[in-house]
Amino acid sequence: MEGRTLLKCGECGLTREIVGEIPDEYTRSFDEAVHTDGWVPRPGANSASLICRDCLVKYSGHETVDDEEKVTGLRDPMAL
Repeated sequence: MEGRTLLKCGECGLTREIVGEIPDEYTRSFDEAVHTDGWVPRPGANSASLICRDCLVKYSGHETVDDEEKVTGLRDPMAL
């Protein structure tokens, strides 16, 4: 039996098709997408949302945005 699904980046909308005979080819196809193209679960996502490598490099989630001044040294990390 053949499996087929479409990965879609939650940031830019880039897609990648995963296809192959289950389980071996299908698993290898997904493994290749992860290792070659850098697909990973989207940080902070509660569902199976994925993000591509290019978007992950530029990713700025709510923790990063909220803590930007602290991370860059513009605010005391102990200040409320």
